[in-house]
Order: sequence, then C-alpha cells, then structure tokens
Amino acid sequence: MAKFSKANDCHACPYKSYSLSKLDKSDVENIQNNCLIVNFKRGENICKQGTEVTHALYLAKGSVKIYVEGNSKNLILEIINVSKYIGLQSLFGSKYYNYTVSALEDSQICMINSSLIIELAQTNVGYLYELTKTISESTNFVYKKIVDINQKQLRGRLADALLYFSEEFFKNNTFELKLSRRELAEYSSMSMENAVRVLNEYKKDGIIGIEGKTFTILQPEILRKIAELG
Repeated sequence: MAKFSKANDCHACPYKSYSLSKLDKSDVENIQNNCLIVNFKRGENICKQGTEVTHALYLAKGSVKIYVEGNSKNLILEIINVSKYIGLQSLFGSKYYNYTVSALEDSQICMINSSLIIELAQTNVGYLYELTKTISESTNFVYKKIVDINQKQLRGRLADALLYFSEEFFKNNTFELKLSRRELAEYSSMSMENAVRVLNEYKKDGIIGIEGKTFTILQPEILRKIAELG
C-alpha cells in the first residue's frame, strides 16, 4: 500500500523539476506546502482511467507506465522515468484521466494540488512555457507511436521499441527492461505470443541478446533498418 509523507525542502530536492526555477521562492514554498510525497510499490496504480484529476503528478524516483485500458487488452502509451511530470494533458484538459498510470518499480511521486499548479501557470509565463514543453513532448511521442502502430508490421514495431529503450530511455546498448513480456507486447501493440516469437527471431539471428530481463542490442544498424522498413 502506498505510503505518504509531507514534502520537506523543494528548493534543495535533487529531483526537482526545472520548471521550479521559473517561480519565485514563495511560489515554490507554496507548492511544497501543498505537496504530498507518495511511495508506490511495483504494480500499484498511481491514478486510474476514468477518475477525476485532483493533483499534478511528478515522478521523482522510479519509473511508471501510462496505458489505456481496453476490453480485451491494454495499450501502453509511454514509459516515464525520473524527474518528469506525468499526465499534464489531463490536468489542463478534461479533468478526468483518459489512462491509467502504474509503477514499473518502486517509485516516488510528488502529488501537488492541481488548482495551485493551474493558478501558477496562469500567472507565470515562464512556468507555463516549461509545462507546455512537457505536454508537447509527450503528445508528439504518442502521435508518432500511433502512426508507427498503424503503418508498421510486428517486426518493425518491436524494433522501434527496442531502439527507443536502448538509444533514448536507457542510453545504453545493454539495459534491464522493467517491462514483462506481456507489457512489452502492450507497448508494441501486439499479442504476447507474437512479441515472444519476434524476440526469439531477433535473438536467433544475433541481432539482440537476452538474459532474463537484460537486453543487449548486438546489431543496432540491422535493428534500425528493420524499424525503417517497418
């Protein structure tokens, strides 16, 4: 079960958002006074699809998945790691979450009163600009993902996912993937059986190495070509 505590010193926090640098000291202290630090265990829901947005969510430590719950299967839209806001689109949008967010590992979330964040954004252009950049980056990522899902075959989708994790998320050819095989399939919009089959093909062909949850991209140029061809 999630554990709560009060924020102590947002000014000195090593995980603080760059957007705080656009605020006056008193505004940062106001955020601190309206912030709860919540620790979630792996697999716990941070917010649930269809529920009301009451707080801005900031991921201080850990990693989370954002996914749309379907009748038969889920679609993971994005994986987010440390020091990023989560789901600002809903904060400034419909006021209800259109997705679920859950922890991929033990994670620490700053939950800030939503009305305060909106008020600060309305009165501080620099702060609003930083939040807007976060929304734009996330939205553009999801747009590209939707296009790739519709235009690429299974091998291309999975190649895209592995390259993203290697080059953008972990920035290393060897990485420990927190996703289960089912979650990797949901991220790539395919069945788990197809995801496992394609992974085994890549491994057999010497394109990747797999040891449990540890992946190594052995031939990134070939994987990139597969992703380009779709």
